[in-house]
Amino acid sequence: MICIAIVNVLVNNAGIQQRFNVFKADAKNNWSYFCKEITTNIEAPFHLSMLFAPYFATKEEAAIINVISGLAFTPFVIAPIYSATKAAIHSFTMSLRHQLSETSVEVIEVAPPAVNTDLGGAGLHVHGEPLDAFADGIYKGLEEGKKEIGYGTSVDRLRMSRDDVDKHVENMYMAMKSAME
Repeated sequence: MICIAIVNVLVNNAGIQQRFNVFKADAKNNWSYFCKEITTNIEAPFHLSMLFAPYFATKEEAAIINVISGLAFTPFVIAPIYSATKAAIHSFTMSLRHQLSETSVEVIEVAPPAVNTDLGGAGLHVHGEPLDAFADGIYKGLEEGKKEIGYGTSVDRLRMSRDDVDKHVENMYMAMKSAME
């Protein structure tokens, strides 16, 4: 008996978040450390989306779900590569949504706030949203047919004005500045 799996959903959810002070980072001798974050957070979702999009376009129903972060809109100063990579995925997702708009492929963006997981290291996100509540909120957004789904503090960040973004980033920086020293 031959079993053929039918795949019609791609979820790009992998991510690495590394916190650092640019003055203390050893980019000269340890660039591979930083490159892993870029490869995981940008190259993998770009590559997988581009591989699956033509295949999915032949399906009656299909979806590409890219998990970004509220930090795509309000960068976390102590995690600059992470924030920039999530902003890149946001831009890519918007473009992909338009390119695939005349196909059956839905392109959905999920923008989590800080969620209580081990992203960035064990114990760093204990202040974040409870994982179960976050997951329930995302499922609700999917059921409602939303193309951009935020939760908690990321809901507001999806639509912040530039002035509000600047204020939010400054406030986060001041609150976390001592963690960089």
